[in-house]
Formats: sequence, structure tokens, C-alpha cells
Amino acid sequence: MQTATSKLILADIGGTDTSLSPGDTLENVVHHEIKELGQHVLACTVSYRFNPQSSRTAPTSEETSDSNILTFRKFYKFVVTNPLSVKTKVHAPRSPSALMVPSERDKVFLEVHIQNLTPESIWFERMHFEAAEGWDARDANLINVNGEQRSLYMGSTALMQPQDMRQYIYILSPKSIHLEPVVYSPGAVIPLGRLDISWRSSYGEPGRLLTSMLTRRIPLVPQPVQPQPASALPPYLKRQSTSATPPARPRSPQLVQSRPSSPTPRSNSPVPYRARASSVISGFSQIPLSPQPPASVIPTTTIEAHLLVRDIAHGTIAVGKNFKVALSLVLSSLLASDRQRQKLQLSLVIQHIGFPPTSGFAGLSVPKPAQLPPPDSSSLSPRSLSSPGFSSPSPTYTTFNYPLAHQKLLEASQVQSATRESSIDGPLKPSENMKSLPPPYFEKVDESKRLKMTMVTFSGPSAIVLPPIELVPSSKSYTVESSDSQPGGLRPTSKHLATLDFELDYVALRRGFAMVGGLRLLLVGEKFVDDDADKEDDDDGQSLVPKILEIKSLKEWNVVAEVELIVFTACPECMSE
Repeated sequence: MQTATSKLILADIGGTDTSLSPGDTLENVVHHEIKELGQHVLACTVSYRFNPQSSRTAPTSEETSDSNILTFRKFYKFVVTNPLSVKTKVHAPRSPSALMVPSERDKVFLEVHIQNLTPESIWFERMHFEAAEGWDARDANLINVNGEQRSLYMGSTALMQPQDMRQYIYILSPKSIHLEPVVYSPGAVIPLGRLDISWRSSYGEPGRLLTSMLTRRIPLVPQPVQPQPASALPPYLKRQSTSATPPARPRSPQLVQSRPSSPTPRSNSPVPYRARASSVISGFSQIPLSPQPPASVIPTTTIEAHLLVRDIAHGTIAVGKNFKVALSLVLSSLLASDRQRQKLQLSLVIQHIGFPPTSGFAGLSVPKPAQLPPPDSSSLSPRSLSSPGFSSPSPTYTTFNYPLAHQKLLEASQVQSATRESSIDGPLKPSENMKSLPPPYFEKVDESKRLKMTMVTFSGPSAIVLPPIELVPSSKSYTVESSDSQPGGLRPTSKHLATLDFELDYVALRRGFAMVGGLRLLLVGEKFVDDDADKEDDDDGQSLVPKILEIKSLKEWNVVAEVELIVFTACPECMSE
């Protein structure tokens, strides 16, 4: 077999001891796996000699000088095309319920599209996915029929006609699960596995295809659009530069606008000043403002926060009943080299957030200026209306800003709530240095989720002070960096890590599919402690001293969980008892 890149001997049949009587045949079956596409040539060479007693004479062979050995060749040319088209898509979990569970968060869904490119119908004997190292694969294309796993395509759908396409799904889970999500560098290539496919044609001819390594490529970070610098050319030069462009398509005539540099027409009304030309005004707007020096801000430690759902009672949440959501807060920080041996103590506050109550002010009646009584003429300017050069001021009406007043009252109530909870729930007492908490509203409002997120509300205070948490050095964090030697390999990074478990109470309001959320994590204090030093306790019981000027929002979760709310119906026997 000869191709564009290789030449192989498939079989060598017969020999000096092999003879053929008149009418006999010599047959042999040769198996060869074709791994290349394109032009192939199958060359068959036959070398033989006649019986010395035969009176037949033949010309001398080209390859040997022996006149008794004869040779002839046959060439069979054919083109090998791809019998199957295999395309893949990689999907990652996106739902909030999956992102909050480590075992579901790191899963990868491999979607395989297979199309029959042969002119005949085929039947798949075997469809097996061999996962790469570090992954466990589950075939989602099998169904349970009487306790036996069978393929989804069976019976009338077993045969795959020409140009038909099928879709297969494989769920890949990592063998090792981490509390923190694995961070992949942009452009990294992650090997997933190979697909081994075996089939037979309508005439029973076998076929086999082993794909190359299927991978997942992390997309690159898009380059930010560079803003165009402000042009220093005056407007009349800009018009001249644009005149070199080809003329636009002819259209209907329009009114000619005045030039920007033309002076504005003088008003007929007597005024004590002269109107300034628009070109002079526009000239001042082109002067760039001098950049102000940034305000001095005390640098704080970069802290990464991840929220995990430990337990939630799915299927038993009834309308009007309280239910608990068990959460785990994972905090990590990559400290400087001079603080690697120290511990980081943090003071945190969990705040419930929701949609701003904009619809609550729609029904309030606001007095309109037309409904107010006419003003007294004595309250106006004492100057006569006919005095030249001056105009009398017109009366103005101001309405009460209800949303602003509601926001001020809400911020004041949050300060009192945070101060009260910090003095009761834990040893943390940073309330003297704390400012007011931010408003309990989403930074970015998604109106499409308002209905589902208002079906569940939190129970208890809106801001909860968590117990002090201490970050200790740990080397169990991983990151992925692409390199030539180990593309997509895991590399440990030294981080300070801590985990805190807590529970939150919620109440179901309406039945249906609902979203639970949201939460905001606030940092109100931090402190570095030496690993060898003992914990110091002040006389007033204050264990942590905040080292930041204002409250810092670490992270915000719009949705914590997704639950199905049911209507609780009591049985008649329970009612009678």
C-alpha cells in the first residue's frame, strides 16, 4: 500500500515451494487499517516461473536476469474520504444551583455531533469515550430497559442513513474536587479524551474510527478597545480633511445648517450683555481638564470569596413555611512574601439584598405645580416688569422626593441594626469605626428574574455579623497555566485559606420554581497575627481592630439556590387527631 507519505508491504504469499496446477487458484485475505485520507495505490506484484519441461518461452524479466522468472504488476488506485464527520462542543455549568456545589460546578458536558458521509447506511457496533487522565466519563446516551443499559438509538433508529446526523452527550467529572474553582489561564488547552467508534455498512463491512484527543480551549481575554485621542484640529480643518472622501449618494435636498463658527443672531429683546459666539464657547469645551490627584486610600488585602451550598431540603419546601439553607464560605488570599507566615483575621458581615422598591412609589400622589394656588404678586421682585434690561423671576415649585427620603431612612435603620447585632452575636465590636452599610439592593438589576426572586424572602435581620474567621497558610489551591512541557497542568499556589459554615432562614411565599437570593459579603475589619504569637484580648473585649477606612464589598451573589415550592396539604386523619 502506497500513500503520499508512506509505503508498506501488506502480505507476502507463496514462495519457491508453491506451485499451481492448471485451473488452480491462490487466494488470501489481507487486513489493513487505513489511517490516512487522500489518494491510495494498492500494488500487486506476481513473480512466477514455468515448468522446465514446458516448451513455452517467455521474455526475460526486468528485475532478474533469470530467463525462467516472469513478473507482472497490477495497480488499484482509490481515494479515501472521511466516512464520518465528528464535531464537538464543550459546555460548562451556568445555573446558580450547579455553581454553588463543587461536584456540579467542575463538570464538563461534551456534545458530539456525528454525521454519516458515506453513500451507504451504517450501523454502530460500539461508541465508547475514553476519558483522559484526571477525568471520569459518564455516558448519558444509555437508557435503562428492564434493568439493562441499552443505547438510545435502537430499533428503527439503529441504522444511520447517508448524511444523517446524531448527537451524543458525555458528562465528565474531575477525579479530585477542590473547594475553590480551578482557574484556567486564557488560551489553555485541556485534554478531555478520545472517541472510539466501530460500525458496519449495509453489506456487513466493518469500519472503525479513533479520533484524536478531544480538548477544551479556554477563550482568550478580548482586547479592550483603545479610545481615540481627541483631535487638536479646529473644526474648519476637519471639514477640509473630510472633503477628500468620495461624495455620498445623491439624495433629496435639505435645509442648509448654519456653520458652527458663525455668530449667533442677536436677540431682539434688550439684554445688558452681548451674546457670545458659539465658536468661542465651543473652544472652551475643547480644553482638557487637568487630572486631579487620586485620593489617598489605605491598600487592603485582596481576598477571594466563594459561596457553597452544603444542604437544602429540596422537594419539601412548602409555601408559608420556613426552610434553612446551609452554606459554606470559602475565603482565600495570596499574601505578600513578608506575610506568608502570618495569619489573617477578618471581620465579615452577610447582607441580604434584593430589588429596589421602585414600584412602591408609583401609587403615591405627588402635588403638581398646576394644582397649587397662584403665588402672591407681592412675593415677586419689587422691580417693575417694564424696567429695561432685567426680567422678573418666575415662581418655582419643588416636590418632595419620596425615594430619597425612603433611602435615607433605610440607611439609618441599617446602622442601628448592624450596631445591635455586632454587640450581641459575636465578640466583634467594630461598630464605632463602621460607617453605614450600603443599601440592600442589587448593583445591577435584572428585571427578568424579579418574579422568581420575589417568591422567597429572607427571615430575620437583613445584616448578620459572622464570627471572626482566620485565614491560615495552605498549599491546596491550584491554578492552570499553559506551557509547552505541560499544557494545562495543575500547579499549586501558596494561599491563605479558611472555611466558615453558617445557615440562613428563608420563607416561601408562592408556589412554583423560585430563586433564592441574593447575598452580599462585606469586609468590616482585618488584622494580621503572627503564627507563633498568642491571641491578644483587649480590656474591652474587642478582638479585631478594623484597618480599613470604609466598608468594602467583597462579592455579591444574585442567586444562591433554585428550589421548587409546593403547597402543603394536611391529611384528613391528621386534622381529626
